[in-house]
This record gives sequence, structure tokens and C-alpha cells, in this order.
Amino acid sequence: MDVIVGSFDDNYIYAETLSGRRLQVHQDPGMESVGHVKSRIRSVYEMDGEVGDDFSLYHNGVELEDKDVINESLIASDNIQIRRNTYSCLVEHLISRLPTWKKWVVRVACVFVASLFIAALSQVYFFLPHAKTVPVTLQTLAVFLVGSLLGWKMGPIAVIVYLLEGLVGAPFFSAHASGYKILYGTTSGYLYGFVAAAFIVGFLAERGTDRVYAFHWRSTFFAMIIGDIVIYIVGIPVLAKYIGWSKAFTLGLVPFLVGDLVKIVIATALIPTIWKLLAFIFNRDFTISGDIKER
Repeated sequence: MDVIVGSFDDNYIYAETLSGRRLQVHQDPGMESVGHVKSRIRSVYEMDGEVGDDFSLYHNGVELEDKDVINESLIASDNIQIRRNTYSCLVEHLISRLPTWKKWVVRVACVFVASLFIAALSQVYFFLPHAKTVPVTLQTLAVFLVGSLLGWKMGPIAVIVYLLEGLVGAPFFSAHASGYKILYGTTSGYLYGFVAAAFIVGFLAERGTDRVYAFHWRSTFFAMIIGDIVIYIVGIPVLAKYIGWSKAFTLGLVPFLVGDLVKIVIATALIPTIWKLLAFIFNRDFTISGDIKER
């Protein structure tokens, strides 16, 4: 049976979740299997969005097997992680312990608030030095944030609600536009691309990308780039139908690339920081000694 070298300080092991929550795990004298520790953590934290009932423990990037033993007599670097294959989005994480009916109330409220958030940022625009005739709105940034924070289910629904609000006459599209003509016009493909982008970004967020900055392939930065590409995959063909492919790329892609990069950088800095802040505010200590008690 393998003996795993953990980080021990006064009989404590320190494990870190993907968002940066630092978990202090008390290790009883003697030898204890990884499987035993996991089962006791699972019995209390199965509803936790970062632990749940399907987590794994890693040491130096290598998954620990249940049969492995954590030996307190061995001291190594402070590098034990709790990881899952899938995670809850931020909203689901925050409401995980609420009764079912309250969860649905919060979900519905978040969808409508998110649709208004997209509408508000659609009215915010600026010009870049290299393209002073093409305004850059924060509409895409709003879609990225909504998709990441609400996940692949609520995120796209929020975007659809936003489109329906504009369809029925609310001045929610860029430059306070509204009506069915916007949803059938030359740039309508980009609006439909927002739905797909929210789905993709939300799906990737629930694989952990929303908790990681840019220095990893599974990070917020790359998730946002993929979402941005999806918007153009849907939007450019619709625009090309009206003005041709050459002009579609010249007018509907190139002028916006720098602005998109700025918005992606903002989202990359903002979303993981929200998780880090929550980890700092709501940090938990695991006390593992027979039963688990949360301090």
C-alpha cells in the first residue's frame, strides 16, 4: 500500500480547492487511508459546489487512490488539492444549501436580473484609437459574465429572455434599439451567437474554467476566447448573406478584435477574482477526527 506524503503542521493537512479555498484537515495519529478521509468529508460536504460527492484528492498533480495512506510522520510540500470533473456555477454554488423552492425563486430572479444586466451593458460603448468609426459595446462582456456566473442552463436562458424583451419593444439592444427588425437584420447572427456563447462559456465554467486565470489551458481566458469565436461563427455568415464574405470579415470581424480582447481580459480578471473573494470570505476548516465538524 502506497504511503502518501502530505503537508503536516501540528497534525494538520492543508488542501486547496480550485477557487483557492484553503481547507485545514486534522489528521489523527496513526495511518489513515485516503478513501476513509474522503468518505468522511463526503458525508458532510456532498452539497458543497467545490467538494460534493464526486471529488478526488491530488498531490503534486497526481490523483491519490483510495487505498493510499496518508502518513503524518512524513512531511512534504504543501500541495494537496481537492478537484472535481464538474462544478457548480457561481449561482448554484451560493444557493446549494437552500430548500428546493427557494432555489427556483433565486434562479428565476437571476435570469431576469441577468437579462437586464445585458441590456444595461449593451448601452455602454467606447471607441478604440484604431477604429474610431466602429463603437465597441460591453454587450459581449455581459454575455460572458452571465454565461460563466449562471452556468450553461441559466446563462443561455437569460440571453434568450434579453432577446425577447427587445423583440417586444423594450429598448434593450445597442443604441436603445428594439423590435423584430433587429432580430432579422444584418447583425442578427451575432445576437443568436450570444445564446451559443453563453452556453459554451457556462459549460466550460462548470468544468472549472471560471476559477482559473489565464495561465492554464483550462482557464477563464481560453473559455472566453472560445465563446468569442462561437459568436463570430454564428454572426459572420448571417452578415455575409447581406454584404458578401469579404466585407463581412472586413466590417464584421477585424475592427472588433482588439475590443474583444479587452473584454476577454476584463472577464478573465473579474470572474476568478469573484471566486477568490468568496473563498477568502467563506473559507472553511475541515476538522477530521472521527466525525467531521465545521468550525
